[in-house]
Amino acid sequence: MPANELTQAMTDEQRFLFDLNGFIVVRSALTAEEVARYRDGIYRLARQDLPAERWTSDGEPLDQIRVQAINRDPMFLELVDHPVSLPLVQEIVGEPGILIDNDVELTPRNNKVQGWHRGIGTYGYALDAAGFHCTMVKCIWYLTDCGPGDGPTRIVPGSHKSLIEPPSYSEQAGPPGTQEVIVEAGDLLVFSEACLHAGNLNQSGRVRANMYFNYGPSWVQPWEGYRPAAELVERATGDRRQLLGGGRIWEG
Repeated sequence: MPANELTQAMTDEQRFLFDLNGFIVVRSALTAEEVARYRDGIYRLARQDLPAERWTSDGEPLDQIRVQAINRDPMFLELVDHPVSLPLVQEIVGEPGILIDNDVELTPRNNKVQGWHRGIGTYGYALDAAGFHCTMVKCIWYLTDCGPGDGPTRIVPGSHKSLIEPPSYSEQAGPPGTQEVIVEAGDLLVFSEACLHAGNLNQSGRVRANMYFNYGPSWVQPWEGYRPAAELVERATGDRRQLLGGGRIWEG
């Protein structure tokens, strides 16, 4: 089934699971053709930034590299308002939104692991009669399979609402309740940044390729260094223009 036929609105099951766990996974959110095209695009950008001596003879990077996406290659603008993620982001943010940051990443074996963190405190998640109100919502698009040992995302389900700090824990084991999000290439993880989460060590022989798009309500600002180029905003229309900051709308 083509990706643009997968999700037109958030389902009742997705609403329940997002409130319960703080995240949902959309399987096969990208077609095989999209996966290949975006992965090739990441490699093109990475080769511009990573010195030639830091690549293997097979054309794989020796170092983890993350690149700000949309200002470097307009192809990645398609992810800003992708028909699978857009209705989810719109409902979860709860009002007209804006893109806070965006990166694409290649992660080889034995990468440096990002520690456990939240992008925002639990005050950044709410649900009332009007719906969800999330101050920071992240979409991770997976362009390679991520099973045990491949460096899957780790998350603590329900921690977006927990007002009790977890007891002491090791970075490797994670807080009590830690779960690895097992995905395949083309899957999409959407989660509240109020959830405790962390990267994981890639112990496989494969390079992991991910794309990260982070959203919030229209009254927040993009992270420093992530403001979309003026020409991209000027050419954008509709929801994309709103998300790029080209016409913020305040709704009480």
